[in-house]
Amino acid sequence: MELLPKQQVVELIKKSENLLLLAHSDPGGDSVGSLLAFAEILKEIGKNPTVIVSDPMPSTLEFLPFTEQIKDAPDGARDLVLKINIENIGIEKISTNTDGKTLDIIITPETGKLEKKDATIEEAKPQYDAIIVLDTPDVDKIDRIYDQYTELFFETPVINIDHHPGNEYFGTINWVDLTATSTAEILVAIFEALGKSKPNEDVATLLLAGITADTASFKNTNTTPKTLTVAAQLLAAGGRLQEIIQNLYKAKSMKALKLWGKILSNVQKDSEYRIVWSKVGFKDFDESGASLEEAREVMDEMLANTPNVDVVGLIVETERNISRVILKGVKGTDVLSIAESFGGSGQNLSASFEMKNVSLESAEAKILDRIRNERAKKLGKAFGRNENSVTKEKIEPKRIEKRTDRIEPQKSEESSMHENEWTASLASEESDAETQPKRDEPQAGDDAISRAIESLEASGETLEAEKPEAESPEETGTSGKGIDKVIQKDPGSMTHVSEILKKFDPTDKKKLEEFKKKNEEAREKLRKEKQSGEEA
Repeated sequence: MELLPKQQVVELIKKSENLLLLAHSDPGGDSVGSLLAFAEILKEIGKNPTVIVSDPMPSTLEFLPFTEQIKDAPDGARDLVLKINIENIGIEKISTNTDGKTLDIIITPETGKLEKKDATIEEAKPQYDAIIVLDTPDVDKIDRIYDQYTELFFETPVINIDHHPGNEYFGTINWVDLTATSTAEILVAIFEALGKSKPNEDVATLLLAGITADTASFKNTNTTPKTLTVAAQLLAAGGRLQEIIQNLYKAKSMKALKLWGKILSNVQKDSEYRIVWSKVGFKDFDESGASLEEAREVMDEMLANTPNVDVVGLIVETERNISRVILKGVKGTDVLSIAESFGGSGQNLSASFEMKNVSLESAEAKILDRIRNERAKKLGKAFGRNENSVTKEKIEPKRIEKRTDRIEPQKSEESSMHENEWTASLASEESDAETQPKRDEPQAGDDAISRAIESLEASGETLEAEKPEAESPEETGTSGKGIDKVIQKDPGSMTHVSEILKKFDPTDKKKLEEFKKKNEEAREKLRKEKQSGEEA
C-alpha cells in the first residue's frame, strides 16, 4: 500500500542524517518561522539540519528565536578540495607552510615521485541526505542557492511542503495542503508524526508567527476554524502572540517607514473596477534600505483600510527595469490567475510575479490593463483599451436635424429672415447648434402659409375638431403627424386655425390643400349658420 505524503516525509526524515532546509527568495514570516521551527524539531530527534536564507532577512523578523543559526551558504560550500592520485604511490606525510600571504601544502610520497598530473583541485560539493523546501510553489522561487548548486537538487531527494494552489509538485515527495493558511499550520501535523506533539515555547512562537503573518493577524478571509484551533494549541504551548503582533505590526524601522511613505504617496484608485494600487521606483526603494517583505506589509494596510475595493496591487522596482508585483484580493476575487498569466504563483487571494526588462511605467500599464480586463469579465462590463488603459466613450458630432413639426406666426421684425437665408440654413445639417437659427420662428419666405396665417389671425376664426375618417397612418397617408393628428380631440372642441397651423408641416402641399378645403367648408358652414339665424 502506497504511503500518504505525510508518511513518506516522516520516513525519509527518519532515514536521513544531514538535512538542508530552504524556502523561497525574499523570505517572509511564514517561511522563516517554518524553517527555524523545523530545524529545532529535527535537532530534538537527533538530526543535523542546515537552514539557508541567502537573501537579507526583514528586520521585523529579527525578534524570532534561533535566527543566529541561519546561514547564507551550505556547509562545505567554501571548501577547496586538492585531489591526489595515490593509486601506486603511498603518502609518507603532509605538511603546510605559510608566510601570511600564501599557503604551501607539501605532500611527501612513500615511494616514487608525485607529478602535477597526479593532482587536481575542485570546489567542494555540499553533502546532504535530503533537501526540505518549505513554502515555495516552484523551483524558480527557491532561494538563490538553487541557482548555485542546481546539481545538488538532482542528486538529492527533495521534500516539497507547501500550501499554495499554484505549486508545481517539483519534489521527490510533495505534501501540498491547499486548505492550510500557511506552511507553519501544516508543520504542526508533521511534528506530531515525528513524536513532538507539544512544542516548546520557542517553537510554538515560531509556528504562531508563521500563521499570524500569512493571515494578517487572522484578519484575512483565508482564516479557517482549523487555523484558529491550531493557533489556540500553540498559544497553550507558550506561543508569544503579543510579542509577534508587536514586532510584525506595531514596530516599524525607519527604513520601512520611509518606504511606506513613498508607497502611500503614490496610491491610486480605479473606482469603476474596484482596484487600488501603488508603485515605488528603484531609486526610492534602494535609498530606503528596506526589504521587499517590509514593502509587502503595506499591502495589508491598503486592503484593510480602503473601502469598496476588490484588488490591491503593489509594484516595486527592485532593480533597474525589474519589478516585483504583489497582488491581493478580497474573498471571491481570484488574483492568482492574473499572476499566473505573467508567470507568477501564489494563492487565490494573494499572488506575486516578476517582470524583467521593462520600465516601471510600462509594467504598471500592462498590469492594470490585465487586471481591468479580468475585473470587467467579473463585473460583466465591456472592456476597451486605449493608451491610458481606461475605457472612454467615443463622442461623435451630433447631427442637427431639420425641424418641420412646428411653424409659429412671425412675432417681430427681429425674427424675420430672407427666404434664401432660411433655405440655406436648413441645408446646413453639420453647422454648430449655437449658430443655427431658431427653427420655431416662422419665416416670411413661405408665401402661401404666411398669407393663410395673416388672414386667419385677422379673422380670429376657429375650426371645429372632428374625427378623421381614416384612423391609421396608411389611410391618412401620414405617420400620425400633421393636421389629422392635431384635430383628433374630443368631439365638439374648437381649435383656433392658427394653432393648427403651428403643428402643420409646411412642406406637405397635399395637406395644405386639404386644410384649405376644410377651412373653406368651415367658413361656408359658419356663413350658413349666421344666415339662418338672421332669417329666423
